[in-house]
Amino acid sequence: MEENKNLTIENFKNRYNALKNQTDPHFLFNSLNSLNGLIGYDDERAHEYLMQLSSVFRYTIQERPVVTLSDELEFTESYIYLMKIRYGNAFSVNIRVLDNYQEYYILPFAIQTLVENAVKHNIVSLNKPLHLIIEMMENDTIIVENNLQPRQDVSPGNGLGLSNLNERYWLMFRKNISIQANDAVFRVEIPLIKNLEKYSDKFINIK
Repeated sequence: MEENKNLTIENFKNRYNALKNQTDPHFLFNSLNSLNGLIGYDDERAHEYLMQLSSVFRYTIQERPVVTLSDELEFTESYIYLMKIRYGNAFSVNIRVLDNYQEYYILPFAIQTLVENAVKHNIVSLNKPLHLIIEMMENDTIIVENNLQPRQDVSPGNGLGLSNLNERYWLMFRKNISIQANDAVFRVEIPLIKNLEKYSDKFINIK
């Protein structure tokens, strides 16, 4: 029984880490181009941009399987800053999260991945600005919602990013994300975890 238990834990760790390693922001090239455009033109903003970019990369190499909502939002805000430099007034994000939820737990990259997906798959221009809302819900979940204006030069995709996120949530917490879409709005709802103690060590101590 002990051997079977250890094998189950090891299989879980391998599967979870394989999923986690698929999470790659894919924005290094564009970020460096944006930074290059600021250098010599607005050195103060270039310095701030470099600080935010460093913050993003520092977060991406961390090994924690679970993070606080506060940490994930701080990372997401750094990523949003980079996108704001790139798109200016064509891109806006409204974050509505009360302080008493900041120490709840979430999977790393969960919110940032949804912001990135919105930018990747939608038109972002002054004529068609992209607006996102990140907001707490009463049932201990958080939503990421954007106006829907699909890009014609990008394939709809196979939903790998969302299915990856959903499977990681199921493996870790036995919970699912929720996806809702209509002609105007795309919305994803992510569970938050108030207390990690109820989950077995095999779901938390993943390295």
